[in-house]
Amino acid sequence: MKDDNKLAKWLAGEMDEKELREFESLPEFETYKKIADYSAQLEAPETDADAIYNNITAKRNNKAAEPKVIRLHRPWLVRIAAVLIIALCFTFFYNTNHATTEIAAAGEKTEFLLPDNSKVVLNSDSEAEYKSWNWNKKRSVELKGEAFFKVAKGKTFDVNTPLGTVTVVGTQFNVKARDNRFDVTCFEGKVKVTYKTEEVFLTPGESVTFEEGEEIEIPETKAAQPGWINNEITFTAEKPENVIKEIERHFAVSIQLDKNVSFSAKSKFEGTLPMNDLETTLSFFTEKYHLKAEKTGKGTVILSAE
Repeated sequence: MKDDNKLAKWLAGEMDEKELREFESLPEFETYKKIADYSAQLEAPETDADAIYNNITAKRNNKAAEPKVIRLHRPWLVRIAAVLIIALCFTFFYNTNHATTEIAAAGEKTEFLLPDNSKVVLNSDSEAEYKSWNWNKKRSVELKGEAFFKVAKGKTFDVNTPLGTVTVVGTQFNVKARDNRFDVTCFEGKVKVTYKTEEVFLTPGESVTFEEGEEIEIPETKAAQPGWINNEITFTAEKPENVIKEIERHFAVSIQLDKNVSFSAKSKFEGTLPMNDLETTLSFFTEKYHLKAEKTGKGTVILSAE
């Protein structure tokens, strides 16, 4: 029996006990039940279908001795109408609650367009979610990780992260929200950054960084886009542990510290790391902290003291 026939039979209360148990076990049953309850609250005006039909038939066949009456099987009409109402309600609820999710796995980058043709590039191990329905009234993206945004001209735009929100109008900017560090850089236009109770406005070349509630001073940049787009990352006052995590995401590897390795609170990383080749990247990092890197298996690296 087709699903729509089952639905119609359920709505008409014509299922036996076995059929009812099977129907209630369907994963869609709770949705059907909620929409059916909602639809039951809707009242349609009472209509004498037989009288309407007889009236129309009499006018069209006024020369006939007696009009031929065809009775409408109204219970099935009601069931069909109910199925259509539920289908429309289901579509409405699906569109209003369904979100599109874009993911960049570790070692990958993902580029996509939003409904208004704004361009988004997701960095490794990042995720963006948005709703296409009603997009023109609410342009909003939920971001976990890091992404570069090139917003369509004249379009307002919000990027929400677990650490803060970025609001812009037709601009280009980079947002990074990982662990307890929140970085935003403006490359074009103007950006408003909201972090807890603070609001900061950025113009091209300006950046703002908050880590564990404290603002970190970041120098201006003349770049037109973030370096990671071209496999190059610049770090400012970054914890070595965070740099290691970034290397792990970019190359999809696991980096472990030997028990004899530790970093002091003042040993912040400053500089640019090339990210085209894992060995080259590791050599830049290990040289600064007097470490050595050893590959112990596929996708695993151990850092130990020299």
